[in-house]
Order: sequence, then structure tokens, then C-alpha cells
Amino acid sequence: MPDSGLFYKEWKQNKALLIMIFLVFMLSNPFTVLNTYISYQGCVANQNEWVGPCVFSVDYLNGTFISFFWIWGVVLAVSQLGIERSKSFFDFTLSLPYTRGQIFNAKFLTGGMVIVVPQLIGYVLSVLLIMLLKPDQAVYFHNYSLGMIIVSMLAYSLVMAGGALTGNIFAQLLVSFTVAISPFLLISLPAINLEILFGGSIDFIHGPIPKWVQYFIPITYVDSKWVENSPHYLVIPAIMTIIFYIIGYISFVKLSNERNGYFFLWKPLDRPVQIIVIIIGIMGFGYFGFSASESFAGYLIGMAAGAVIGFFISYFAIYKKTKHV
Repeated sequence: MPDSGLFYKEWKQNKALLIMIFLVFMLSNPFTVLNTYISYQGCVANQNEWVGPCVFSVDYLNGTFISFFWIWGVVLAVSQLGIERSKSFFDFTLSLPYTRGQIFNAKFLTGGMVIVVPQLIGYVLSVLLIMLLKPDQAVYFHNYSLGMIIVSMLAYSLVMAGGALTGNIFAQLLVSFTVAISPFLLISLPAINLEILFGGSIDFIHGPIPKWVQYFIPITYVDSKWVENSPHYLVIPAIMTIIFYIIGYISFVKLSNERNGYFFLWKPLDRPVQIIVIIIGIMGFGYFGFSASESFAGYLIGMAAGAVIGFFISYFAIYKKTKHV
């Protein structure tokens, strides 16, 4: 368990952001209910000007404030690792009389409490408002309110893991986004290219896919449609949150060299990742070239362009040092 001094340090260093996120998480859910009620009252007061009957329905599938909660998990993780490293605060943090494991856990627990506690408070306040205002229906209220806690933690732990592996903010965000769409990059994109090369059809792309498979893709949770399916699927992002925490913890503890602005903290990752980026560039631009020209020549031109672009992007991103403030 981290020492209280580490929690105090996290609080003092990110106080303004932590307070803002806490208030947003706590008030957005009740405000959604209250805003819907105000709109309903406006409909009742001006019923002659409205088309159709006035219905007091709280629909959490139709664009609510809490659908963007995952963004705050990303912002918090970037502030705690990426920004702290870019501003050279880590020299001070690592000089404190604590282990690297204690430091990471203090950061993660602080972030976790700021994400989970206010959302639970907001959920309770929303339940009380619903009991008081008595809407005709509250669509997906419980599933979405509680599910967003898990989704927010998933985004937070993913970006924290990305920050523990990388040496600057750009790298942290790029690695996190790449992992979020990795099943497409590693499975679907190669399969699409095989279709182009051999002229056949890859069954698993066009055939029926079980609903639960898509929930292994973190980017899926950006779209609130996940709430329409069984709440039991939320076990998947909960497990992924734990996995990303473990990856982040091990990386933070083992990768002791901060490398002052380079892409990866673990140098042996540089070359394999560069090769992967080039291969993805070849496949991605090859597919784009084939789609644009509908010819194999366009596919080859796209592959050549992808190889060049992938090389330069990976070279300048991975091997060029980012200046710290």
C-alpha cells in the first residue's frame, strides 16, 4: 500500500484537474436526468408548439453527458505520466524514498478513486432524482451508469500502461490508440489483403461473428451501443482493465531508465515496432490503393507508398528524441 505522502504529492501536483474531473463525474449523471425533466416541462408548458405528445423519458442510449466519461480517463492518465515526464517532474518523483511500485500504485489508486467514487455518487443522486421526478421510463439507466465506470477505468488503465512503456506524451497516446484498435490491425487488415492477393473471400470477415468478440476491441466502447447487449459482456473490459494495470505496473517497475523523451523506454522494442509499423503501412495503403483504383497496379503503388510512409513515420517517431520542458 502506498504511503500517504505519495497520495498527497499526487493531489498537490494535479489538484485542479482532479477536482474538475471529480465534479464532472459526480454532476453529469444527475444533470442528464434534470435536463431531461426541464425539457419535458418545457414541452408541457408549450404543448401547442410541439409535435406529438410530451413524454418524460430518460434515454441513456441517445447522447448523454456521461457517454464521454472515457475521455477524462485518458486525460488523467496523460497528466499523471506523460505530462509529468515531459516536464521532467519524474526526477523529483523518483528521488523520493519510495519504491517504483509504490509510486505507480499511488498514481493508479488516485486516478481510480477519482474515476469510480464520483461516478458512484452521481449514480446514487440520479437514482434519487428518478425516484423523485418519476419519469415514464429510464432506458438503460443502470447498465449505462455502472458500465461507464468500467469503461472509464478501461481507458484510464490502457493509457497508464501506454505511459509506463513510453517516454513522451505523443508516444503514450499513439501506443494506447494502436492497442485500442489492435485486433483490426493484426487480424482484419491482413485478412483483407489476403482477399486482394488471392481473390477469394475470408469467411470470418463476412460470416457471422459472435457479439462478444467485438468487446475485446477497446475502441468499441467509444460507441454507446455496447449498452444494448447483455451487461455480462462488461466482464471483458473489467478483465482488460486488470491486464493493462499489470502491464503498466511491471513496465513502470522494470523500466528504470526514463530515456528523456524517446519513444519506448525499453530499447529492444524499437526495431520490432518499426517493422510492424512499416508492414501495417504497406497493408493499409495497399488496401487504400486497391479501393481507389480497383486494380492490382493501384494496390502495388499503395504498398510502395505505405512502405515509404511507414518507414519515415516510424523512424521519426521512435528514434527522434522529444524535448522536455
